[in-house]
Amino acid sequence: MITKIKNYIQNHKIISSVGLVVLLGIGYMVFGGGKTKAETVIVEKGNITEQVIVTGKVKPANEVDLAFDRSGKVSRANVQVGSQVVAGQILVSLDSSETYAEYLRAQANVASEQAKLDELKRGTRPEELAISESEVTNAETALSNAEDKLKTALYEAYSKADDAIRNNVDQLFSNPRTSNPQINVTVNDSQLKNDINLIRFEVEGVLNAWNKNSTDTSRASIVKTTNDLNTIKMFVDKVAGVVNALSSNSSLSVATVDSYKASISSARTNLTAAQNSVSGAEEKLNSSKSALLIAQKNLSLKKVGTSAEEVRAQEARVLQYQASLQAVGAQLSKMTLYSPLTGIVTKQDAKVGQTVSVGSSVVSVISNSDLEIEANVSEISVGKVKVGDKVLVTMDAFPDKTFNGTVTYIEPGETIVDGVVNFKITIAFSEKYPEIKTGLSTNLAIITEEKVSVLRVPAYAVTKKEDKSYVMKKVGKQSLETEVTTSFKGSDGYVEVLSGVTEGDMLVLQSK
Repeated sequence: MITKIKNYIQNHKIISSVGLVVLLGIGYMVFGGGKTKAETVIVEKGNITEQVIVTGKVKPANEVDLAFDRSGKVSRANVQVGSQVVAGQILVSLDSSETYAEYLRAQANVASEQAKLDELKRGTRPEELAISESEVTNAETALSNAEDKLKTALYEAYSKADDAIRNNVDQLFSNPRTSNPQINVTVNDSQLKNDINLIRFEVEGVLNAWNKNSTDTSRASIVKTTNDLNTIKMFVDKVAGVVNALSSNSSLSVATVDSYKASISSARTNLTAAQNSVSGAEEKLNSSKSALLIAQKNLSLKKVGTSAEEVRAQEARVLQYQASLQAVGAQLSKMTLYSPLTGIVTKQDAKVGQTVSVGSSVVSVISNSDLEIEANVSEISVGKVKVGDKVLVTMDAFPDKTFNGTVTYIEPGETIVDGVVNFKITIAFSEKYPEIKTGLSTNLAIITEEKVSVLRVPAYAVTKKEDKSYVMKKVGKQSLETEVTTSFKGSDGYVEVLSGVTEGDMLVLQSK
């Protein structure tokens, strides 16, 4: 009776405790629950299983979302949603014209460095030696020209500094070239006025000490000139601040104020030009010196011939450029998405001409042959489940068929589902089932333990008294309470009996 009710519940997937109570009550009345006649069961050999029942969903064993690791404009989109693709097939490509040009340049660099290596191994030719000698001569000429330009820049720096102070700024001062210069225009800040007068005196000393006819292009001479220019430029900037505030000064005409402003502005411009000229001339001199040293070194090397160390160094350069070529090639390859597996395109968001961003998924592909099931097992049951457990799979889509599977993975971390702790597991199908589609819901019976061909009795035939188990065994016309030793109890309602009864014994259930 109870077995029938249990089968009914399992077949109709009734899991509510209320439904279970109602059905048990109905079964009790329908199948003779009110009768006093005793029921019997036969001790038999059979299988006992412990199962964990869960639901799951079919999903592809392999599923990939593909994205570019660099932004760019889509130039080709070869597939659409639903397209069948094979591993290695081109899916989407970005415009690679600029990167391809870089790749060609990298190839050219490798070829150039390889040619240099070949030349080193071949040795110096006479015409090469002549070229190196010419390079030294040209470098010497360039250095001489750079020195001349620096001398000119240093001299012009003095001229511009002298003109800025004595022709442009001094018109604002009384006794500008004496020990007590005084600015004539109104300065509201008395401290600023004192500073300007004091600095004008210092500037006069700088100009007087400036060796304007010096041809010294040493670093010390350049530093001194630079510092002098900075001092004078700072002074003119202070005066410019005063002049720019003269617009509200009623003691001067607008024309006079404008003239002062123009003069000071011209002075500042000329001083900045002088600073840039000295700096640029120094930089040119230094680069010319470096170029001469390199040219001289190259000439010396060509005269003595190629050493083994030079060959190895050039070989290293070739390797370096080859690495650069490979790096650009890798960037070029990243501008095309290839399918990593054979399957079906489930997403394709790339449109020709559209700009895609880094890391944004544009194409998804799932395997169309290798499917698996993903399910959640509660923390109460997960301790029973282990990798390798057999699984019986049923689906609403195929109500009359049972599929076989195996637990292949149990996720170590928990997953919270509706506030309840669960653990995600993966079940692989034991064979290929072409009719199964991804996304189908499944009912899973995970066989966590199984005893095969053991002596078994229904669990409801066993009663407990203290720590011992008993059954009512029918002997002739009598029913004798018999102690039994039980072992494994399955979730299918059977319990294994180790001693106390034998196969074929008839057990009597307690009547009402």
